Amino acid sequence: MKRTNVYLDEDELKLLKHIAIEEGKSFSEVVRQALRQFLQNYRVQPAPRQIPKKEWASRLEALLQRVQRRIAENTLPGKIEAEITQASQEVRLARRKAHDARTR
Repeated sequence: MKRTNVYLDEDELKLLKHIAIEEGKSFSEVVRQALRQFLQNYRVQPAPRQIPKKEWASRLEALLQRVQRRIAENTLPGKIEAEITQASQEVRLARRKAHDARTR
């Protein structure tokens, strides 16, 4: 085994120490067990289902038709593009915030 340092939040550290005491194991043993379980679950995740090209095209066409039905006939392409850009920026910001919250 190799020694390494890991930074944990205070609450995580307290909980892990509590679990170690409760299970009669060392702190390091509990951390190694948790990491092994994480790595095993990480490797076992099912691969995403591949959608056949014809089905993909059919789904895309249906989606485009639903979107087109929602757009007023007199809507200018520039307005549509602006709304798409704004929605995209909102999604990126939300993802960035979620990522930042997970990595703190």
